[in-house]
Amino acid sequence: MEFCAGYPTSKFGDDMMTRWAMYADTPLSGNVRTSLYPQLREAVKGLDAVAAAERLLRWVQTAFEYKYDEEVWGRDRAFFAEESLYYPYCDCEDRSILFSRLVRDLLGLDVLLVFYPGHLATAVDFKDGAHGDYIEMGDRRFTVCDPTYIGAPVGDTMPDMDNRTAKVILLNTK
Repeated sequence: MEFCAGYPTSKFGDDMMTRWAMYADTPLSGNVRTSLYPQLREAVKGLDAVAAAERLLRWVQTAFEYKYDEEVWGRDRAFFAEESLYYPYCDCEDRSILFSRLVRDLLGLDVLLVFYPGHLATAVDFKDGAHGDYIEMGDRRFTVCDPTYIGAPVGDTMPDMDNRTAKVILLNTK
């Protein structure tokens, strides 16, 4: 955690959007995967991709107390996925980073980070499709999954967020 806390914000070129991808594309440590993933795999066992993502989404929505970075840290600070499991509070980008990591690792699905002014969420490419709000990227349809919108199922966008003007960040699949 000391390493993560001192890690400088990084980005590609002048694109601040890429800073979240760097956090999201960093894998969880072997110790965390060994202790957490068996339980999560058991929780989604036998479920189709949408139902499994829904179960992971619900866990991320409710397992962590929400607080703005400025309130906790005095500044904006994105977490690596592992940090959300360690610290008692997290916000929208932290939950989105964690959820994106879980979906890619446990379900093998591609994920976008979705930036709305003042908010970060995710969208998942369910190969067979899913119902609800989505973002198109090329010929692919990514269904919105918002880890901060408590109680919202797969396919629900937080009110006042516009998927047509949102900026997207495609994450690595591994």
